[in-house]
Amino acid sequence: MRLAGGKLNKARVSDQVRERITELILSGQLKVGDQLPSEAALASEFGVSKVPVREAIIGLQQAGLLIIKRGAGGGIFVAEPSAEPMGEVLTLMLRLGRASIKELTEARLIIETEVAYLAAQRTTEQDLEALEQTIAAYQQSLEVDEPRTIADMDFHLRLGDACGNMVLNLTLKGLVPMVYHSVRVHQFARKDRVRGIADHKQMLAALRRRDAEQARQLMRRHIERMATFWK
Repeated sequence: MRLAGGKLNKARVSDQVRERITELILSGQLKVGDQLPSEAALASEFGVSKVPVREAIIGLQQAGLLIIKRGAGGGIFVAEPSAEPMGEVLTLMLRLGRASIKELTEARLIIETEVAYLAAQRTTEQDLEALEQTIAAYQQSLEVDEPRTIADMDFHLRLGDACGNMVLNLTLKGLVPMVYHSVRVHQFARKDRVRGIADHKQMLAALRRRDAEQARQLMRRHIERMATFWK
C-alpha cells in the first residue's frame, strides 16, 4: 500500500508522519478497519528511520485514530471513532486541579440537558430498549448489593447514542467517565442509588412521550441533585 505524498524533510519528522497519516484518514483514503503498512514499510516510503514513525503511530494511537493489534492477524489499523482519549485528558485535568467539580457540573448542565432534549425528539425503539436495559442492569446490581461501577452511568451514555448528534455523543462519552472517576471514592447510600434509578425511569418515560422539554428539565434536576454529593 502506497501512502501519497512522497518522502519527508528532516524537520519535526514524527509530526510530519503523524500529519500525513491523519490527512489520509480525514480524507477517506484510509478508512476505519484499514490496515497500514508495517513501521519498516512506512519508514521506507517516507524516507525516514523507524523511530519517528513509531513515535507518530504512538501519538495517533493515543489520539484514538489508530489501534495496534498484537498476535496473529495483528498490525496497525485505523480505529473506530472514540471519545476515550478525550475522556482520559479531561479526567487527568480534573485530577491535576486544572478543572473543578463546579466546572464539570456546569458542562454537564449545558451538554446533558440538550442531549436529553434531542434524544426525546429523535430516539428510536431500539434506543428506548437499550435505555431500559441500562435501568434494569442498574436495578439488578443494587439488588445483589454490588459496588458502584461506571455501569451506573450507562443510561447517560446511551442517551448520547439516542440524541442523533455525533459531536454531542462523542463529547458526552468523553465527559461521563470523567464524572465517574471524579467521584469514584464516594459510596452512595442505597436510598440515593434508588433515587438515581427513579430519575432514569422518569427520563425514560419522558422520552417515550416525546416530551423534550420535560426530559431536559428532569436531566437538569438529576445533575443538580447529584452535584450536591461532592460539593
